[in-house]
Amino acid sequence: SPHSAWPPPQDLILTNETEYTPWSSMSNGRQGNSFGEVSVAAGTDTRFKFAFADSDDPEKVPVEVPHSFDFCFFDIDTGVDGVLSESIEACGILDYFHHGGGEDGVPEGHALSYYLCDNIKGDEYLEVTTPSAGCKLVTALREGIGSDNPVTWPDVLAGPSGGFTCEDYDLCPSNGVSGYARGPSNAVVDIKTCATDGSEGAGLFPQSSVNVTARLRGEPMRYTMPKFVCFTYPAGLSSFELTYHVGPNPGAPPYYGRNFFFSGAYIVAADASCTASER
Repeated sequence: SPHSAWPPPQDLILTNETEYTPWSSMSNGRQGNSFGEVSVAAGTDTRFKFAFADSDDPEKVPVEVPHSFDFCFFDIDTGVDGVLSESIEACGILDYFHHGGGEDGVPEGHALSYYLCDNIKGDEYLEVTTPSAGCKLVTALREGIGSDNPVTWPDVLAGPSGGFTCEDYDLCPSNGVSGYARGPSNAVVDIKTCATDGSEGAGLFPQSSVNVTARLRGEPMRYTMPKFVCFTYPAGLSSFELTYHVGPNPGAPPYYGRNFFFSGAYIVAADASCTASER
C-alpha cells in the first residue's frame, strides 16, 4: 500500500513445526511474482509457521506487523473421486472470507474487497467449520487438476487487471457449453450446458486478457476462482501458524501429494486516503 506505515521490504519465512514430507520439493518457493508454493505429500498433516522479518536483517529476527492483514490460500480442492483432499486449519484469526462472502459477508476496507464477487458461491467449493474457538477449518469440496492452478491475483479476482467483471463469471459461452471432461482418463467432469443447466458459473476467462495466466484463458472461471480462502489476522503479530492436511490416495504410489499456494494482502485503515486505483 502506498499509505502503509510498515516499511518494506519484508521477508516471509516459512518453517515446519511438525514432521514435513514433500512430494516434490522442487516445487517449493515462489510461483510467479505473486504466490508462494509448498509441496506436501499425500496422507500427511503439517503445521507450518509463517514469520515476518526485515529483509536487511541477517539474523532474521521476527518483526511485528503493526496492523491487521489478510493471508490467503489458493487452489483448495480434491483429486478424482475425492482423493488427496486438501484442508487448512487456521487459529487466532479475526475473520475469514472468500468469493460470495464469509461468516460476516464480503468485508469492507480490505485490499481484496473491491475484487470479490457476491455471485460466486465459494461455499459450494469450500466447507468452513469451527473446530474450536478462534479457529476455522477449510475443507475442499470439488475436484481439480493441476492445469486449474492459479499463478497470480488476476487468476482469482475480478477486476480491470484481469479484463473481466463479476458478471462475466455467469456469462454463457457463445456455443452454449462451458467446460469439458479433464484430468486422468477424463474422470473430472464439470460441464454446463446453458440451455438446461443455466448460465450460473458458465463464464470463461477472456482470451484477450494478458494478465490472466495463459493456460487459463478460455477456460471456465469456476475451475479456478472459487477455490481460495483468506484469513484476517490481528495487528501485532510477528508470526502465525497453520495446519495443512492432504488426504490419502489409496492404491497409488506413495510419492503423490498436493501443492498449496499462498499470498498476503493489506487492509486499508478506515481513515486512509488511498483511492480505489491505488488499492
